[in-house]
Amino acid sequence: MKIGFIGFGNMAKAIAHGLIEKNVVSKSDLFFSTRSEESKTQVEKTWHIKGLVSNQAVIDESDVIILAVKPYQVEEVLTPLTFSKDKLVLSVMAGVTNHQLSQYIDAKQVIRTMPNLNAQVLESMTAVIENSAVSEKKMTLATDLFSAIGDVVVIPEEQLSVFIALAGSSPALVFLFIDTLARTAVKYGMSKEQATNIAAQAVLGSGKTVLQSNDSPWNLIDQVSSPGGITVEAVLSLVKSDFSGALIEAVDSMIKKDQDMSRDN
Repeated sequence: MKIGFIGFGNMAKAIAHGLIEKNVVSKSDLFFSTRSEESKTQVEKTWHIKGLVSNQAVIDESDVIILAVKPYQVEEVLTPLTFSKDKLVLSVMAGVTNHQLSQYIDAKQVIRTMPNLNAQVLESMTAVIENSAVSEKKMTLATDLFSAIGDVVVIPEEQLSVFIALAGSSPALVFLFIDTLARTAVKYGMSKEQATNIAAQAVLGSGKTVLQSNDSPWNLIDQVSSPGGITVEAVLSLVKSDFSGALIEAVDSMIKKDQDMSRDN
């Protein structure tokens, strides 16, 4: 299976890294095109994969095409291109809907996807968007490919705004949480680097515990909270300050913003 990238920015690089690291494909089966000869030469030198002379050459050479250009470049890049109808086209372009893709691409097997920032450490939560025109075999192939960079969920497009809040944008909230914990530790004399490492590992381990446990997050809170202990004191402090309410408001605002932006498009 040959996979071609149109555009080779940070997300494309993360996907390529995962495909190579998980032995999904060899480097000789990956191709890419970029906007400049300089960037093409740099990628070839660093990644040891083949850059092709044009976007159309990538399409012609590949079985799977991953569209990874900036959303504002969509019309300019895609309009001149011709896609054979049997090839699988995967879009990682944020904000470009299935309907918009169908206006620029004549292929039938087109799937919109949404990886998140954590793809760069192969821990993405990726949404693969349902498309009734895509065969079950091609949908399975898409989920298998994105499993190389983390976990995958298949959802209808109308749920994408919720997914973006839960997985696409939420890393920023988690980073804020980690940074706040670390800065508080600095107040008590710990170095920022050490405090950040401790807080980040605690969050990483907590996430894994939730995923591997049959208990709900709230039941896990009870397991950490000894009667009369310091943990329950902190939990009650957050309840008193309406931590959950503030988080719900933040998620609501992200969903509303994404829906407003989608209507504008």
